[in-house]
Amino acid sequence: MCLIVTAHGVAKHHALVLAANRDERHARPSADAHWWSDAPDVLGGRDLVAGGSWLAVNRRGHMAAVTNVAEPGAQAAPLSRGLIVSEYLRAADPADAAARMAADSARYAPFNALLIETGRLSYVSNRAAAGELGPGIHSLSNAPLGTRWPKLARAESRLAEILHDAEPTEALFQLLAETGSSGGEGTDRLADDRADEPVDYRGSLFIKGGAYGTRASTIVLVGHDGTVRFSERRFDPEGRVLGTSQFEFRLPEGNVAPARRSRALTS
Repeated sequence: MCLIVTAHGVAKHHALVLAANRDERHARPSADAHWWSDAPDVLGGRDLVAGGSWLAVNRRGHMAAVTNVAEPGAQAAPLSRGLIVSEYLRAADPADAAARMAADSARYAPFNALLIETGRLSYVSNRAAAGELGPGIHSLSNAPLGTRWPKLARAESRLAEILHDAEPTEALFQLLAETGSSGGEGTDRLADDRADEPVDYRGSLFIKGGAYGTRASTIVLVGHDGTVRFSERRFDPEGRVLGTSQFEFRLPEGNVAPARRSRALTS
């Protein structure tokens, strides 16, 4: 996942709006979004190499999403970043799982993670301080939280325009499909050894490339009544739509909590 933008506790029609792009090698085996056979309460796409996920939710309303942090030449790590998502959503106590991940973060390759538990949005990373994020619009890409890349500013601005819409799914897919440029040169274009050509990570929300690019866009909407709508759209290397999957379910009563005051987390 190389882009996550979310509106937490500020949308008229939804307690949470999340839109995300997964950028990955097209050759890496993956499963479309589905309810997992080995964890029937978990819904999301699945990495078939390491068994984790880039974004998933469970029936209790917990959610997790990860991005990598771009560090050319970073050493291979013992654990896949995608396991952060799967282990968090399988846990009986998500807060305890998040604390374990933060304590064990050095075993993962460089990562950012957003973790959601009953109305609380938290950030965990092994490249920046962890913390709870208050109500507002937040975005992440391939750098620590707070890094202001052009595509993040554009994504946040576009999301703010969409929040008044009671049915924002297609508008959010259009947001995630935007291409563009950072408008700069040199370090504004980051070459990646997974790609067959330089990739403008900082400027383009959607990445096209024969070897590496945006493989899936995901929209998650959590209504104030506890209805969760999960939509995934998948793409080929040319950016053509391969298919769209949609799911809807209701959270247990009381699992959509009002936004809470921010507090620090131990990292």
